[in-house]
Amino acid sequence: MNSDYYPTIYTWFEKCGIVSNIRTHLRQNLVNALKCKDLRLCKNIEARSAKQYIYDMLIAEYLFSHNYSFTLSIFASEVPLLVNFCNNVPQCSSDESDRGGSRHKLQSDYIAHTLETLGIDPNRSEGQYIISNYMNSETPLLLSILSSIASLVAETQSSTRRTMYDRKTQANLALEVNFVQATKIEAIKKRIMQQKQLYDDELKTKESKLKQQATVIKHQLNSLNAKMKEAQNLMQSLTLKEKQLKEEKNSNAQCVLQKEIELSMKQNFLTQEANRLQRERDSYRKFESGLKKLQRELIKMQKEMSQSTSNQYVQNNLKDIYVQTDSQSRTIMDECRTLQREKLELTNLVEMQRSRIEQITQRSVQLSHQLEEVHLQPFKMSVPVTRIVSTNAIVSESSSTEDILQDAKTRLKRLEEESSKADQYFCTFINTSS
Repeated sequence: MNSDYYPTIYTWFEKCGIVSNIRTHLRQNLVNALKCKDLRLCKNIEARSAKQYIYDMLIAEYLFSHNYSFTLSIFASEVPLLVNFCNNVPQCSSDESDRGGSRHKLQSDYIAHTLETLGIDPNRSEGQYIISNYMNSETPLLLSILSSIASLVAETQSSTRRTMYDRKTQANLALEVNFVQATKIEAIKKRIMQQKQLYDDELKTKESKLKQQATVIKHQLNSLNAKMKEAQNLMQSLTLKEKQLKEEKNSNAQCVLQKEIELSMKQNFLTQEANRLQRERDSYRKFESGLKKLQRELIKMQKEMSQSTSNQYVQNNLKDIYVQTDSQSRTIMDECRTLQREKLELTNLVEMQRSRIEQITQRSVQLSHQLEEVHLQPFKMSVPVTRIVSTNAIVSESSSTEDILQDAKTRLKRLEEESSKADQYFCTFINTSS
């Protein structure tokens, strides 16, 4: 194809008016498209892959080598990447064209790139065979690739046949070896199965023994758990009993302290009453001494009145007074005697109460020792009888002391009443004597 082909055709189209008509037609189409403004009609031109470009290039090179210029121009207009294809292909010289040769070959980098994209390594024997066939002959690259593929397929078939034969022979040898190994493996399997049966029997016996041991251990664990529960219950009961004993000890100690305080108060009260009675006794003694003096004076008065006969009436009055004083003195003496008796009884009561206080203190000491022994000794469910007896004794003693105190209070009230009566008699006697 000459280089003046395109410009001569273009000038001929301009002279005929075809180019101007095409331009006006294109302008009219552009104007109509802009007026329509329907951009959805525009289709996005997607980028083609490298393999598609190589396929197009091989077809174009085939058309170019056979001088199919018209079909090549139409093909190049439909394939945008092949517009400048003729410029990239090296042109042949004029001598070669005169000789009738059409050697239009692609560059070596183009050839290597096409083979790589088609999956053929250009550095291997297949690639080198295709390149040498293309460069040394006038066939295009597409035909050389197809012819080389046919030869390569025949070679691969022969090589595969050889490899299959070799594989069969190797497989037969391997089968013989495998048969020998299989016989050995079967013998080994039989031995292994026998050993497995022996091991299974041993395992079963051991499992039965272990199960028996597990049942025994379970029974032991159950018994241990029951014993632990019993021990826990015993510990709880022990703690409860200890708390009860501590509470009883504290209550007994408080009761003993209260009784001691009450007894000390009563003892002080009794000592005060005894002192008061002693004072009254002293006052009665003084009263007796005064009465004796009065009797002496009365005797003197009687002697003086006996001398005079005129004073008989006075003597009679004095006799009446003397009789009254004698009766009053007798009653006072009787009251003093009763007071002395009551004083002796009160002193005896005080001594009895002191002895009982000592007994109560001894009992409290014994109870404290018993509580300590109970804490030290192991726990027993039965309650000791001594504790019950001691509590009953304490209750009886407390009741007896209360009765004694009530008797003492009543007697003291009676003594106070009698002492007030004696004071009244003394006051009346003094008034009558005056």
